[in-house]
Amino acid sequence: MSIIDRQRIAAVATLEALGYAFSIAEGWTEPANAATPGLLSTAEADAMHTMLVARADALDGCTEGSPEETERKCIVDAIEAYEAKRWPNGKEADGKG
Repeated sequence: MSIIDRQRIAAVATLEALGYAFSIAEGWTEPANAATPGLLSTAEADAMHTMLVARADALDGCTEGSPEETERKCIVDAIEAYEAKRWPNGKEADGKG
């Protein structure tokens, strides 16, 4: 099993522990007691962001054309998409974004 498969399994376990449920018909649904329906908590999303950045950093300098490079590119795409949503105005005074 690859590291990305392990990360996916861990991400699903985290979502389920937070009360989210998945069905083929509806996709992921938030728990009934969600503070903001449709969104993960900022703290949880930021924690996932931190883990993705750490993994991307660990893969920095990997061999061109390797599976690690492909993994890193996918992670960087996810990081950039998250940061664009989380910090739409770019860099903030406290260093986020």
